Amino acid sequence: MPRRHRRSDLHQHILAIMDETGVEDPHEAVRTKARDVISQFHQLFGGEPPFDVKAIASLRGLHWSDDDPRFSPDSEIAPESDGRVVLRVDKTRPLTRQRFSICHEVGHTLFPEYQLEVRCRKGDRRSFADPEDLLETLCDVAASELMFPTPWFDDCLKLLSISAENLAKLADDFEASRDATARRVVEVHPSAMAAVFFSWKLKPVEERELKASRMTPSLFPALDLPEPEPKLRVDYRIANRAFDERVNEFIPQSKSIPCEGPIFEASMSQIPVDGKQTLDFGRKSRHFSVSALPIYTNETAIGPNGGCSVVAILQPLD
Repeated sequence: MPRRHRRSDLHQHILAIMDETGVEDPHEAVRTKARDVISQFHQLFGGEPPFDVKAIASLRGLHWSDDDPRFSPDSEIAPESDGRVVLRVDKTRPLTRQRFSICHEVGHTLFPEYQLEVRCRKGDRRSFADPEDLLETLCDVAASELMFPTPWFDDCLKLLSISAENLAKLADDFEASRDATARRVVEVHPSAMAAVFFSWKLKPVEERELKASRMTPSLFPALDLPEPEPKLRVDYRIANRAFDERVNEFIPQSKSIPCEGPIFEASMSQIPVDGKQTLDFGRKSRHFSVSALPIYTNETAIGPNGGCSVVAILQPLD
């Protein structure tokens, strides 16, 4: 669940939409504004999701550009000398990622003065100590609302039995990435669940030691220990309130998981896998129902023997 913020710590643009909507939670304020955009779009064009996100961007005054982004690896909006605001998206990204990036940039238009300077979609790693990063996060919240609009997505979820295959199909139905779909499911589902994201990587201390060893030539190469191999480790997690109230355990970043079970199997087979698994994340082990989905993985992040990144929906069983 999003952390609580004091008004005095918030960016003035975030305060503006809170005052405009009369909602004191910035996440709910931006959702309210995004739902208004969907309502306006649907009144004009009708239809059912997945909606044309380029048309939504156009409705918000953004002009599509065939140019590549200049300041971001994903997408950006930028003012032009003629007064237009152009939208640039990396067309080499998967289409599902492009759709989310477009919706993220539409999210920027929900805040004041978006047309005055370049706004970029930043990387996934953000610091909530920086108000600008919270604003970027809120644009992702808006994007999720635009990609999986209420009430259509809620109606689909009511009929959905949670399984890895069903979640993969849900992502396809909404022309969305599996990781974005998992986030949205956790956000709106009434049951206790968390989406935990895993990638192949070294422990931070291993990364530092490896970097240092490569910078300093060894005096006795024959005695050097072999380089550590990446393991499937936690990147971060998104949990709903019901999960936090029931589990109340911190899931540490970079915590590795065993080379067995549905999460590992999904990574190695690159197909959706369901199962039950005991995971040691915090002070004690817990038993979970797991729906694990392979997700888009950059070539540089592929693990040993072709393992890919995974998002796993965890539902506590104990």
